[in-house]
Amino acid sequence: MSAISITAILQAKPGKEQLLYQELVKAVTPSRSEEGCIKYVLHQSIENKAVFVFYEIWKDEESINFHIETDHYKQYRRNTEDLIESRQVYRLQEVN
Repeated sequence: MSAISITAILQAKPGKEQLLYQELVKAVTPSRSEEGCIKYVLHQSIENKAVFVFYEIWKDEESINFHIETDHYKQYRRNTEDLIESRQVYRLQEVN
């Protein structure tokens, strides 16, 4: 099975952009150190500072399942619950 890419687009609630940024940054380093993590990058939109995008590449589904059970992932979800207006997550596989 080939690697799985994840693109997660998060929209901060109005006035919560900086708080959300601070929480999202905390998830990057521990996630990158996980076995099975090939790439884990946080972006912020240039046009709209309230929009953040995680771009992730994982070795396989098992690696993703491990990731979402880690303490740092669960803490990120708890700490951002009241800061996020909307969340879109796409699991992607390369087709060419």
